[in-house]
Amino acid sequence: APTGAVREALLRGDVLLLCVQYFCWSLGVYGFVLWLPSIVRRGAAVSMAKTGLLAAVPYLAAIVLMLVVAYVSDKTLRRKALVWPFLLVSGLAMMGAFLIAEKSFGLAFVGLVIAGGCMYAPYGPFFAIVPERVPRSVTAEVLALINSAGALGGFFGSYFVGWLRAETGNARAGYLLMSVSLMVSALLLLLLRDVPKRAG
Repeated sequence: APTGAVREALLRGDVLLLCVQYFCWSLGVYGFVLWLPSIVRRGAAVSMAKTGLLAAVPYLAAIVLMLVVAYVSDKTLRRKALVWPFLLVSGLAMMGAFLIAEKSFGLAFVGLVIAGGCMYAPYGPFFAIVPERVPRSVTAEVLALINSAGALGGFFGSYFVGWLRAETGNARAGYLLMSVSLMVSALLLLLLRDVPKRAG
C-alpha cells in the first residue's frame, strides 16, 4: 500500500483505540502469566510440582473457552460482543481474588481460574475485528501496530506487578492492577463503533 495510505490507517481513531485497549488487556494478561505460579505457591504453600499443576488449571479453562468463543464468533459473525464481556468478567474475577486472597486461597484460586480463562477466551474474535474494519492493503500494518502496543503492555504488566509485590510484600496490589487494567480494556472496547462491513 502507498505510504500515505498506511500512515492514514495507523492514525485512524478506531485503530488507536484498539492499540490502547490491547495495551491494557496485555498488561493484565502478562502480569497474570508471569506471577501466577508464585502467587499459587505462596498462597497454597505447596511443592513446585503441585504449583505447576495448579497453575495449569486456568490455561485448561482458557483452551476450552477460546475454542468455544471462536466457534460462536465465526458462526454468528459477532466480534466486539464476544470480547468485552469476557474481559470484564476476567477483571471482576481478578478483583474478587484480590479481595479474598488473605482470607481463603481456595476461593481466590477459583477467581484466578475464571480470570485466566476469560482473559484468553476472546482472542479469536478480537483479531477478527481489524480485517473487518480496515482495507486489506493495510491490515498487516494495523495488526502489527496493535500487537506492538500489546507487547508494550506486556512489559509494563510484568514490570509493575513485580514492582508492586516487592514494594508491598504481597501479591494483592498486583491483583488490583491486573483487574483494573482488564476492566478498563473492556470498557474501552465499548467505545468502538460498529461498522457494517470492511472498507475496501
